[in-house]
Amino acid sequence: MSTTQSTAQFTIVRTFNATRDLVWRAWTEETELAKWLRPFGVSTDSVSFDVRERGKYRYTMTNDETQEKFPTGGVFLEVSPQDRLIFTWGEPDAPAGSAAVITLDFVPKGDQTELTFHLRGYEGKPGDGFVYDGWDEALTNLSRHLDGTLTE
Repeated sequence: MSTTQSTAQFTIVRTFNATRDLVWRAWTEETELAKWLRPFGVSTDSVSFDVRERGKYRYTMTNDETQEKFPTGGVFLEVSPQDRLIFTWGEPDAPAGSAAVITLDFVPKGDQTELTFHLRGYEGKPGDGFVYDGWDEALTNLSRHLDGTLTE
């Protein structure tokens, strides 16, 4: 792994109008994930999440316009229920040492939950039209899913 890749990273912090339990379930239950885990203009198919340390996950995103498929997956490195998830992210069978790593921290704020999403392994910034914007849109979908306004 190059130095540039190992230091490339970004963070997105969002506050959701939902309890930590609901936000946690949205990230860890397959039926919940299938509803929101995608950027705009993309569908998510074949979601499989084994949420335990060393458990694997995979899902396939499909561009709604071109039908191009993007298989995605990784391995859970840390699972601390309702507090933290750490997992690799990228090609489903990529070696863990070469994959990007996502850390999610769930912090209760009364009836709301602050989620800190940190991705190490990609440079990202608002407006990049790539990884940052894709995750930012997915988190918008999560917010809409949690408040019941996400449409298929």
